[in-house]
Amino acid sequence: MAEGFKTAYGLEVAGGRLLLARAARHGAVQVVLAGAPDSDEARRALQAVSIEVEKGLAALSVCAPAVQTVVRRLRAPFASAKKAAKVWPSLLDVELPFPVESAICIYGAPRIEDGGTVAVASAIRKSDWAAFDDGCRASGFDPTHGDAEALALWSQQAVEAPPVRGGMPRALVWLGADHVTVVRGRGLDFMAAHVLRASPLAGDPQAFEALWASRARQILGAHLAETGSAEMDLWWAGPGAEDEARVARLRQMVPAEFSIRHEIHRQPASFLVRALARRAADDSGVNFKTGERMHPALARAQETGLKRAYLGTLAASVLVLALNGGESLLRARRVESLQNRLTAAAQAIAGEGILRGQERLMVERAISLRDEETQPFRNALDADGVEGRLARVVEEAAALGIEISRLALSPAAISIEGAATSIQAVEGLSERLRGQGWSIQSDSPGLTPEGRQRFILKGAASHEG
Repeated sequence: MAEGFKTAYGLEVAGGRLLLARAARHGAVQVVLAGAPDSDEARRALQAVSIEVEKGLAALSVCAPAVQTVVRRLRAPFASAKKAAKVWPSLLDVELPFPVESAICIYGAPRIEDGGTVAVASAIRKSDWAAFDDGCRASGFDPTHGDAEALALWSQQAVEAPPVRGGMPRALVWLGADHVTVVRGRGLDFMAAHVLRASPLAGDPQAFEALWASRARQILGAHLAETGSAEMDLWWAGPGAEDEARVARLRQMVPAEFSIRHEIHRQPASFLVRALARRAADDSGVNFKTGERMHPALARAQETGLKRAYLGTLAASVLVLALNGGESLLRARRVESLQNRLTAAAQAIAGEGILRGQERLMVERAISLRDEETQPFRNALDADGVEGRLARVVEEAAALGIEISRLALSPAAISIEGAATSIQAVEGLSERLRGQGWSIQSDSPGLTPEGRQRFILKGAASHEG
């Protein structure tokens, strides 16, 4: 329920009749009163509703006078809602019979369409709304919402008679107590509204029928032309639609060449108040009662809603901070545990005195120093020894027919110079030395006077330690 209200009411007082509808949090909208405005029952009902409104338990919605309200479909020539918002007042000013600065203007949700931005705007003179609002309070009720009749009717049409064919032109004729409103569009999209300052329920019925015959041709013909269609659906509602014979006469005045399917809404007289209650309940309607004329109960409800939103944001922020703090603490503990384990492992290798951040360097130094210190012991424990390695090198060279002129051997390095019958013999010796655990590099400085291949082999122990 919008603004925290548990109930929303729609109210219409016109033609000597008061209609009151109620929309609860769950369930369909119901008409709770239909009677004379000055009856005891009406006074009691309005008093009860006023108490609910003052307590902030209910919203009360009425319609701004249709003849004083302007509703227009605006289009900005660029596909940007942000840019369009800056030009709506200028576009609407062209459509208004009064300066836009002197009006209460409300712009609907923008929609990108065919490379442009479209929105529906509603406007009423500030002075007209003030006079109407004061009149409501003088009549014993103080509404929280002031809706636009044309848009309320169009939205209720979509709820009670949703379009079966999305592209089909549609129109709704509201036969009110002192005026007639024609709302037209395509599918769910509103296009335009027309208000006739006359009604079949007021004044001379024949005069109205003559007016209707003229305006129906203009309005409905223009609608078919704008939509490029040859047919349309037309619905009837309002207190004037309760008389089917009256509706039948008005239908006959629609030009016969127009292909139009006619329907009358169920409970046509309360169609508008049902729309008002529903739109106030789901916060989908227009509300001209804003700014300095906002109802105190609505202002309190909005303030409460803001406080709840702020508190919710604050609570969420505190929760996020707490979770981040807990995660940071857990991460710090995990890092400290890993650091302690790393320090202990480093101390086991390098001894005490390990500095944090220096574990790897100090362990590498300790291992290098230990390797140097234990080298004599490892050499002594070598079962083969340097003598054995030397003997194997000499044997391999002899087997390949290689003459050695110089040989140097230590546990870590080997160097051989000599001559061979061919380069293949030198390569063979290199491979055999690699098989004994040496990393060998070879060089061939040329041939001896006898034509043998000179060579130099140098290497290091590849499995040292």
